[in-house]
Amino acid sequence: MLKQLHIQNLAIAENIAVNFKNSLNVITGETGAGKSLLVDAMSLLRGARVDTHLIRTGEESALITGIFSPQKNKLAIFNLLEEHGIPLFSDDPEEIIIKRYIQRNGKHKSTVNETLVSSKILQNIAAELIDISSQFENQKLLDTESHTYYLDEIANNLDVYKNYLSVYLLAHEKIKTIKSLIHEQNLLKREKNLYEFELSQINNANINPAEFKELDDIIATGKKSAVIKKNCYEVISNLSQNDPSCIDILKISKKTIEKIYRHSSNNDFANYLEQIDAIISLVEEFSHKLEVTSEKYTIEESNLNHAIERMDTYNKILQKFGPTIEDALIYKNKCEDFLNKTLTIDLEIEAEIFQCEEAIKKSINFAEILSKNRKNKLSLLTHSIEKELSELGMEKSKFICELKENNKINDFQELFAFIEKQTFKELITKFQQLSKFGFEKAQFLLSTNVGIEAQPIDKVASGGELSRIMLAIKNILFGNNSMSVFVFDEIDTGISGNIAAKVGKKLLEFCRGCNENMNRQAICITHLPQVACFAQNHFVVTKEFTNNRTSTKIFEASEEEKLKEIAILLSGEEVSAESIAQAKVLVQEAQRNLH
Repeated sequence: MLKQLHIQNLAIAENIAVNFKNSLNVITGETGAGKSLLVDAMSLLRGARVDTHLIRTGEESALITGIFSPQKNKLAIFNLLEEHGIPLFSDDPEEIIIKRYIQRNGKHKSTVNETLVSSKILQNIAAELIDISSQFENQKLLDTESHTYYLDEIANNLDVYKNYLSVYLLAHEKIKTIKSLIHEQNLLKREKNLYEFELSQINNANINPAEFKELDDIIATGKKSAVIKKNCYEVISNLSQNDPSCIDILKISKKTIEKIYRHSSNNDFANYLEQIDAIISLVEEFSHKLEVTSEKYTIEESNLNHAIERMDTYNKILQKFGPTIEDALIYKNKCEDFLNKTLTIDLEIEAEIFQCEEAIKKSINFAEILSKNRKNKLSLLTHSIEKELSELGMEKSKFICELKENNKINDFQELFAFIEKQTFKELITKFQQLSKFGFEKAQFLLSTNVGIEAQPIDKVASGGELSRIMLAIKNILFGNNSMSVFVFDEIDTGISGNIAAKVGKKLLEFCRGCNENMNRQAICITHLPQVACFAQNHFVVTKEFTNNRTSTKIFEASEEEKLKEIAILLSGEEVSAESIAQAKVLVQEAQRNLH
């Protein structure tokens, strides 16, 4: 049960603590006093989404603390704590302390037994401790998807359904993968010839980075050598090979100086003849040396031609698959991978089909179990809810839970054109009949008047009828389940008078369960005296104005205060002797109804 709920700085709840007890705890109070805040706080302990607007004005944070003491299901809950690495509470190992910290800056956190936990873990643990029925949950009855969930709970199908949904989704994933592989296979077939041709071009070229560099060096050297030899040849030609060459001109000049020397006695010309001989000898020697040096730059013509031809092959490859040799080799690997894929994709598809077949077989098997269990419980569910509704003032109501086969059939026919395996086609055909619920889903029908055909709940049920149907479902669903605490918020929506008294009685019977020693805990927020009179523990919510601020207060009512509160619910703010007397009558009648 929920032993204590402590709320700090949540809306108008500045600092309140309430100690709940076993059996039926009723909470009453004027509208706007803060009763709904108690449900908000318990919802937050259950892992509900945080709304920072709930933080009290002027405060930066809020804290909600719940102290739970599990009863018959405590072993399962403590095993769940152990599974998530949460230690027992040191002060009292029989208690579980849940805290929810809310900060205006958005940095929220949750702890269980002072251990930080994620929202998902909090939700998993709190779901075993507290169940909240609100007007919102009643509205879920209008969503037919919830009908299948409730039927599966009654049919003990939840574990089967969990297994079913897992393999059903896996089968869908496998079908999606198979479709993708088939699409890829078709592309491979269309592009295979192109990749084979391009790979043969690259392979025939026999490209190699080392050879490419060597060829590039040979051609670069050849170009340099040609330039050097050309320039050397020009110099040599000018010095000794042209007609006339530099040497020829020097020799002619020498003869001219000899003539001058013969006609002149000037010895300078003798020196000039020696000098010009030296110059001629120097130029001839220089020309020879230059010719010898230029020969060093002679490149084998066949090697250079081969390099140029080979480089032409490289350039064609790079022009198509480059721009670099590395790019061409990467593309070569791509071609090889692509062509390898064409060899392995058939095996991949075959493997995926095998896994898909296994998932579909399991899906069909689990779906058949779900259907069998659902059908076995249909009459029990119908009879049980009709009985509950009769006790809740809906004696003439007819409740029906019908199973409707799926209308929408999944379309996997496109696979048939590409898959030859007949057994797989047969499985796919049957799998097409499944939805996320199995072969069918449940729908609740209701007729509230004799002779009127039952129709879907969302067409005929009023707010008050939805509340009673939900109470009936909860009473059947939980049976002997001894969850820590059940919260009923606005369970009395749309009812009054004698019907309200029947709801109050049913709530107290719910707390007792099938076993009178169980004493299950329920917390019920109500505005109706016919419900409040069944309270075994009555709490009153009020609000106070201090220093221009509003604060919520809550206290446990004594017997006298309980009568006064019921009298207020009966007659309004003015409490009279008559309303007190009427309140006593209601409480006495409630006590008599229980025996």
